[in-house]
Amino acid sequence: MVGTAALLLGLYLSVFFVPYPLFRHHAELAGFSVYSDREIPEGFGQVFADARHRVDQMELYHGAPPPRIFICRSRRLFVFLVRLAGKRHAGQGLLISAAGNAFLSADGIESVARRNRERPAHSRLEGSWSAAVAHEVAHHLMFSELGLTRARATPVWKSEGYADYAANAAAAGPQTDSNLRSRVRLLLDEERWRGFSGSVDRRHFRWHVLVDYLCTIQDLDFHDLMDEAVTESEAWYWLMEWYDQSPSSPAPE
Repeated sequence: MVGTAALLLGLYLSVFFVPYPLFRHHAELAGFSVYSDREIPEGFGQVFADARHRVDQMELYHGAPPPRIFICRSRRLFVFLVRLAGKRHAGQGLLISAAGNAFLSADGIESVARRNRERPAHSRLEGSWSAAVAHEVAHHLMFSELGLTRARATPVWKSEGYADYAANAAAAGPQTDSNLRSRVRLLLDEERWRGFSGSVDRRHFRWHVLVDYLCTIQDLDFHDLMDEAVTESEAWYWLMEWYDQSPSSPAPE
């Protein structure tokens, strides 16, 4: 049993800390070290230029090198990495912050884009490569800011909601009350979220909207948001109170 545990630990460390043999294609793009298990598309220079713009505008970014990005074109490879990391679900990305490595799933990102037809814009539901890269960078910055123990103890609605908010804020531009009301209206549209995948998407979109509201309307900074006194139930109550008192807004596109 001890030998098996040592073998698994060795596999974990080698795969996540020195994954280069699995990702033989490499490019330096807009300050990111990018690796892939297949050829990196030529158009990814613009993808990472956009990701760089998003990261540069993040509250927690102070110029440190971002995590290395490993692109999994093979779904099997990404699922293997997710399982090895002890995760249950294979989404769009996987961050191993201690190693400074982030793994992105081409299938995960592009299937979300197809399913949702790249809407709503400026959210994880858009299926944007640039947003996916920035999302993992935001998580990495949160780990650096809070430390491993506190970061892992952060409620998922805050960690995922903030990563989505930070990854998309620069692309979305200055937030307005009307824009946010439009997103809340979409969030409350029951028809939009029917089905299992819709319920999962809705949960993540709710977290994004909650953090967006707290940061743009309530003007909370990162450490204010991380305060234990800020709970999901209270944030939802404040959001609904604000929304009910706001003028009606047109339906989002």
